[in-house]
Amino acid sequence: MDNAVTNNVHKDDIPTGNTRYILLVEDCPSQALQIQHLFETFSGYRVCIAEDGIEGWKKACGDPPPSLILLDVNLPTLDGFSILSLLKHSDRTAAIPVVMLTGLDRLHDVEHAISLGVDGYLFKDDLFTPQTTEVHVQSTIKQFLKIPLP
Repeated sequence: MDNAVTNNVHKDDIPTGNTRYILLVEDCPSQALQIQHLFETFSGYRVCIAEDGIEGWKKACGDPPPSLILLDVNLPTLDGFSILSLLKHSDRTAAIPVVMLTGLDRLHDVEHAISLGVDGYLFKDDLFTPQTTEVHVQSTIKQFLKIPLP
């Protein structure tokens, strides 16, 4: 990630104490910034970003754990399905809701994620379409973070 983008992203600064946050595992800097902005705006939660699979796994196991993980499918070092499997098989992370993010509409990917225990699935096109963005972000927040919305 270049310095211009990194300076605006909560990349390495995982909150401490009782602070609740969302972990976004996304390797595309521009998409990470957009998703971060959407979820911070609508949830009030801080969004911390991991740029690849290994970094995402390490941050998910951190203290405090995230309240929600938004996990891209296609990632360098460790793909989203591998991370999802690790998350759902670890006592430390199994209870954290995981929502997969993808730009690809492939039924077998959705079925595979479901078989691994994914809690939700969002298509990036739905997040980046002005007519549907707010609806998808708010429904995800309401379902997985239990935040009452107006």
